[in-house]
Amino acid sequence: MVKRFDCLTLLASLLDEHALTVTSRGGNAREWAHLRPEGANFHSLNMGTCMSFAVGLALAFPKRKVIAIDSDGSLLLDTSSLVTLADVNPPNLLALVFDNQSYANMGATATARSTDLAMAQGAGVKTAATITTNEDFAAVIKPALEASELNFLVLKSESGRAQVKVDSRLIHGRPMLEHFITALLRHPDYRGKSMAGKD
Repeated sequence: MVKRFDCLTLLASLLDEHALTVTSRGGNAREWAHLRPEGANFHSLNMGTCMSFAVGLALAFPKRKVIAIDSDGSLLLDTSSLVTLADVNPPNLLALVFDNQSYANMGATATARSTDLAMAQGAGVKTAATITTNEDFAAVIKPALEASELNFLVLKSESGRAQVKVDSRLIHGRPMLEHFITALLRHPDYRGKSMAGKD
């Protein structure tokens, strides 16, 4: 099993300031906000919406790497997003799904039994793999970030959260949204102002 916080720490060290990230709720959001408090990061998306949101962001910013940091419980709520992911096939998107095989304190997910989220391959995602150790993650993460193709990695992870301090305004409600929008408006690839002048 991988340790999520260790994997996210390595990921944060490899991203440039212009990468865009999206997370599901819970430990993903808290740990990522602690590790990467600056930049265009949209945290705590509702269950089932992280992957689809990331696809949209990848289409809007095709020259930048977009990273989805999803979870098994979230993805299982809307596995149809895998079909959209494969159909759109954004080459600048890296999808990471931390699979701890449980819904927080509510019991096991189907991935604790027979379901394998690398089912993304069945939906049409060409590059999908399951990672079970930190060493394997370290070996594949840099090539995945550098690749000009969609990558989908399921990370079998330990349960629990790292005890980190995070400004709640970065991961909840309107303050989080405003932080994200402000970062987007400052992003060098944002085209909103120039496009507005053409209407």
